[in-house]
Amino acid sequence: MSLPTDAVDHVSCANGIQRVVIRHDGKIMSLGTTERTFNRGQRRAIIARDGGCIICGEAAWACEVHHHIGWARDRRTHVDNGVLLCWFHHRTIDTSGWRIRMVEGCPQVMPPPWLGPQVWMPTRGSATRRIAALAERLRQ
Repeated sequence: MSLPTDAVDHVSCANGIQRVVIRHDGKIMSLGTTERTFNRGQRRAIIARDGGCIICGEAAWACEVHHHIGWARDRRTHVDNGVLLCWFHHRTIDTSGWRIRMVEGCPQVMPPPWLGPQVWMPTRGSATRRIAALAERLRQ
């Protein structure tokens, strides 16, 4: 959909702009904001996806949302650039050796060399994702 330039200018001046990318089947692929911090809706979406700390599994209520690609470098505050980390892992992620990447909108982690094999692992994820994976296995 296209909008007249003056309408876009007015909306961005008065309200800010939030980028939403929706797939052809209606799935929200990306929900962005012009702010550095994740808004309430983005946090809820990330909690639903991650379930808790993507490294240790700490409960979501005790987690913070981390820009897996640093905001200062990328300037993106989108659900596809945010992951849940507990306080400890959020404070030490840049020095601990843990690595994070996103694959098809879901985070994967690689432990530091001293802790385990250097392979990318899917995160534990939310109960919803675990149930969906179990249902998929049962269908096969």
